[in-house]
Amino acid sequence: MSLVDRFLNEFENQFRAAFLTVLEQTMVKVEHEKVYACAFGTDSDWVTLFMAVNTEESLSKHITNMKEQGLCDSEQDEIYYRWGCSEYQYGEDTHFNHISRLLYATEEVQEYKEEIIRIIAKVVNETADDVFARYGQAKADITFFVSLTDDDLAEEIENQSVNQMTVLSLASKFLKRYDGIN
Repeated sequence: MSLVDRFLNEFENQFRAAFLTVLEQTMVKVEHEKVYACAFGTDSDWVTLFMAVNTEESLSKHITNMKEQGLCDSEQDEIYYRWGCSEYQYGEDTHFNHISRLLYATEEVQEYKEEIIRIIAKVVNETADDVFARYGQAKADITFFVSLTDDDLAEEIENQSVNQMTVLSLASKFLKRYDGIN
């Protein structure tokens, strides 16, 4: 087995083991809210990984707060708060630290970003709908995507990844999120 295959197998094993735990811990916190997005954030070097979730209720509160501070005065701002994973209200304690150590220890890990996205999508897709239903959520109502927190390629990665792990109707809406915005 090559070093790359070993790395990808280890990444998948670690992500699969951690995702369900982090997902369930997060779902408990948002049980009485409507989850609309679940993003997997990383940086341009692909050496960190975290999960951020947002709900319609937390988005509404956040937009209200930002408007009060004069930091949200356009449709573009609202779209940013809806889809910018760094603005999500649930995610401060969802860092996959052991996976980040694996990523950091792997040379040129960003060269494997396509495979990393494919593995994340595979694990999300294989996660049973009833895991979400136990917490009053519907997996088919959640937009899943990978995002880069510090890179101009974020939108490209988001668009590429959303199609791999989100139902078609939501993925199509997500891909049009910036249409008509200057």
